[in-house]
Amino acid sequence: MVLPTIEEEGAFAVIDSIRALMPGCEIIVIDKSGPEYRRRIRAKKVKLVEQQSKGYENALMEGFSHAKGNVLATIDPDGTYDPEDLAKVVALVVEGDADMALGNRLHNRDRKAMNGYISFGNKNITKIYNAVHGIGIHDALSGIFAMKKKAFEAISEVVPYRAGTLFFVLEVSKAGYNKIKDIPISYYPRPSGESKLAKSKLLYGLGVAGHIVRSARDYSPLLIFGVIGVLLILAGLVIGAFVIANYLHTGTLNEIGRSLIAFMLVTVGFLSVISGLILDLLLQIVRKMDKL
Repeated sequence: MVLPTIEEEGAFAVIDSIRALMPGCEIIVIDKSGPEYRRRIRAKKVKLVEQQSKGYENALMEGFSHAKGNVLATIDPDGTYDPEDLAKVVALVVEGDADMALGNRLHNRDRKAMNGYISFGNKNITKIYNAVHGIGIHDALSGIFAMKKKAFEAISEVVPYRAGTLFFVLEVSKAGYNKIKDIPISYYPRPSGESKLAKSKLLYGLGVAGHIVRSARDYSPLLIFGVIGVLLILAGLVIGAFVIANYLHTGTLNEIGRSLIAFMLVTVGFLSVISGLILDLLLQIVRKMDKL
């Protein structure tokens, strides 16, 4: 069990809960706090690893690399998650029902814990991700997940990028561990302190969104190039419709500039769709060759 912390007071109660729910579970705290906090953490008789890198994804990669068990798991130790839900998620992997399992906060969230716009963004990010990669999860940024150690070992050399839990889901699925499931969990308001992401939620969200766009480009080019192409074609047709309407009304073609813009948009749109089709075909060929 890996707990990433930066002066996180909720970690102490989470450690006690994990020990009560999963006796004998190895607990690793990957920490980037000060000496006093680390002294208090050591008093809990857990394995403390001082984080050498930056970021959530790097913290978990470091922590998991120190784990000895066959199943690796994590929970955000800020008091917003119920450790009993963690035990249920871990059980899915232990019992062989999943290569990786996550908690779905969006099923039963406290509205005070997650604003409507954050919930909306999370749902749609997950939908886009599912459309691109064909993985039927519901909360791609959950702070509770577990995976087989073999799945982690398959991605241990991958350089982490800013995508939160998405990083692990994507890389594990790419490595061939496609049995990924999630279950409904509870999600509560943070009892104290401020989220370490509170000051950069917009930047973090943009980072995740940027990763999804790059991921779509690399793994489902027809989706992203097709969508862009269709939008350009529609824009060109709308502008072209105005030009035609003006011509029918006046009897003269005096919208040369708009005509050229409409023509260019439609042309580039068709080229984008064709590019997506070609790239998608090449990607399918490469995937089939990899399986040989």
